[in-house]
Amino acid sequence: MLCSFRAAADYEDIVKFEIGANSIVGQKMKFHEFTLSKPDNQPREFVSCMSRMIAFEDFALFLVQMETFRYFGGNLVVAYLECAIKKVYELMKIYEKDGLLKMRHAYKASDNPNIPYDSDAQTEFSNQLTNSHLCLYEFRESAEFIAFTDWDDVLFVRQIFGKIPSTFAESFRKISFLNPSVASFSVSRYPFINEKAFRPKSYPFSFEKLFNQLNYSLKTTPSKLVVRPQNVGGVWIHNLGYSESNKYQDIRVDSKIAAIFHIKNLIIDERETETPIKKLIYTENGSHLIVGKVLQKNMVKMFGKYNFTLDLSEYSHSQIFHKLIFKCYDAITKKKVNKTLLFCPTHKGCIYPEQNITVIKVAATYKKPKKIAGSIWHEREKVDFVESNKGCL
Repeated sequence: MLCSFRAAADYEDIVKFEIGANSIVGQKMKFHEFTLSKPDNQPREFVSCMSRMIAFEDFALFLVQMETFRYFGGNLVVAYLECAIKKVYELMKIYEKDGLLKMRHAYKASDNPNIPYDSDAQTEFSNQLTNSHLCLYEFRESAEFIAFTDWDDVLFVRQIFGKIPSTFAESFRKISFLNPSVASFSVSRYPFINEKAFRPKSYPFSFEKLFNQLNYSLKTTPSKLVVRPQNVGGVWIHNLGYSESNKYQDIRVDSKIAAIFHIKNLIIDERETETPIKKLIYTENGSHLIVGKVLQKNMVKMFGKYNFTLDLSEYSHSQIFHKLIFKCYDAITKKKVNKTLLFCPTHKGCIYPEQNITVIKVAATYKKPKKIAGSIWHEREKVDFVESNKGCL
């Protein structure tokens, strides 16, 4: 069916429309108003749809992700933020101002008084699939390629046909040329570890130091995904969900062309004891993969443009949220192994101690639920980022 009338003007970000439905033959049709956001229409070669930020605190990980993305010619990182330490949020705003980052409100379900449970606690890994598809559908029509990774998964390209490529897009475009029916690219992921964690004062973070002391293992972990979005109907972070037709397939990318390093041990508190790395596992040095000096120069140049001073001693290195969630997921994994897990695997399945930490988090209000043809429709009315001193968990 085609409609000859435009749903909204170009300058409008949302579209309002009415749907009529009934569940009983002969019953009078009831119409309800709905609101949809319009998809992005700015052409981009390479977009990264990052996994949702539940309780984000690692400023160094954020900087590594953003500056390596810039280094390889990426156009836009999309961040679905549920909660982050305020200092990291302020850092994100600088990158958003620069145009390399776009922040989005992460999805949170409405509080429904008629059901005896938290809806967000009943979704796999806290709405990860929902947020990934929000991003896919927003940029599906405008991006040539979209990557789906976690924040600790850093995508890089190495060489193709013996030539070092200038951008992510160039690498995946050449692979696409050789495989015209490709819908998605499974990219191998390697465990990387920072040999010496950075501390607030005694050993401050530096890109040049980092890429000279990164070691990795040749044993791969589950791959992550890059897609040609117009050939894809649905995705999962580790594999293609649905292609637009059976002729579109997933292919595995040669790790000599593109790979992902799954990075650990970036920061640690000043007085905390660091766990020695297992050098028998992390046998390879990664200093040849990325020129850290260039990343440092690019970052300093951007901060100078906005008169922003990065005082690393002001940023938390303790990773309290990470430790709490890791402890939670460790317990969930054990229950899954012995088949006693009674709920979806999510951080909301755990109880946490109080956290007196200033954060920025999502706050949403919802319209009155609508019952349509036997289904209940919940729609956000207003959503904002708000400040809280009670932490993220």
